[in-house]
Amino acid sequence: MCNGGIYLDITTNKLIKVFFPIPNIVIPVIDEKGLYFLCQWGQRESDKELIRELPITGWTRLESLEKEYWKKHNPKKVIIPFKSFFEKDKNDPLYPKNKSTEFKLEENKSLQGLLIEHEKKNLVYVITKPIQNWIHDRHPVVEVN
Repeated sequence: MCNGGIYLDITTNKLIKVFFPIPNIVIPVIDEKGLYFLCQWGQRESDKELIRELPITGWTRLESLEKEYWKKHNPKKVIIPFKSFFEKDKNDPLYPKNKSTEFKLEENKSLQGLLIEHEKKNLVYVITKPIQNWIHDRHPVVEVN
């Protein structure tokens, strides 16, 4: 489901590692105009300025994008330019418990996100799709830049 990622901070030219459980964590997004900016990754119960009408999660299902609870917030698809993403491993001999495995993205690929521009703050949710034979039953949607 993508519980973290690594991105290049364009202001410092350093790689930054982020994980969703960190309260109010921000990640980069690129909008349809090509603008690059940092945005809060979803919501957690512990967040300051919790927006009650939005889900408390960092992900959304691709198949839910047409639902009313998203439509009423005028969502926009964005690119999340992670260099790699992390998946929390399930309890399996191949995947040690409570560890995260890094999956590098090819140079021309990024994750898809859903941007919600709210009066209090902007939030982005990683878009996921169903998948079989993977660590989990969902995988982030990857797109070619």
